[in-house]
Amino acid sequence: MSTDFYLLSKPNCPLCNEALAQLHQLQLEEPIRLHWVDISEQPELYEEYALLVPVLVREADDAELRWPFGEQLMEFVTV
Repeated sequence: MSTDFYLLSKPNCPLCNEALAQLHQLQLEEPIRLHWVDISEQPELYEEYALLVPVLVREADDAELRWPFGEQLMEFVTV
């Protein structure tokens, strides 16, 4: 069973692209479902996350992993 994650991002965000690349490089035993969320299309998200993106949100418990992901990324997606 795969878990859903949401990558909060905005247009023209090099760090968001780097975060996506890091996610694709993970060697996972179980797949995850990754949803790309453009916060610029949702004013309430933009207000809260404009200066924080990229942020990875785990749907199961609404936990957030903020940039830079570092070594916590693997643990975050495999919980």
